[in-house]
Amino acid sequence: MSTPARRDEMCDRKRALHMRIGRSRRKIDQRLRAAKDQARQLASWRTYVTRYPGLSLAAAVGAGLAVSAGFRTRRVAPRLGRMLLRQATAAFKSQLWKELRRAWNASDSNHGDSA
Repeated sequence: MSTPARRDEMCDRKRALHMRIGRSRRKIDQRLRAAKDQARQLASWRTYVTRYPGLSLAAAVGAGLAVSAGFRTRRVAPRLGRMLLRQATAAFKSQLWKELRRAWNASDSNHGDSA
């Protein structure tokens, strides 16, 4: 049979273990929510329009001019539109890779925390 002191010690250990598990779960949940929020932000077109308004405007103008090529017989507008669209797309790809690298590095630095 176990003594009352030993039972109390086991209850204290159990309680401490439950608290530690609870803290770990909350930390994991917090990190998952942060990762989901960051993924949602990276996937949103609004983020890039807000961060890069000039590129967004150039892409919109280029897309508009390229689409309008079907409605006009002139050759300057479609070429200009395609050129603007290509340049804006290239700049957007470059910025997107920078954003993804930054997010990756930020997630790497968070892994150094101890649970």
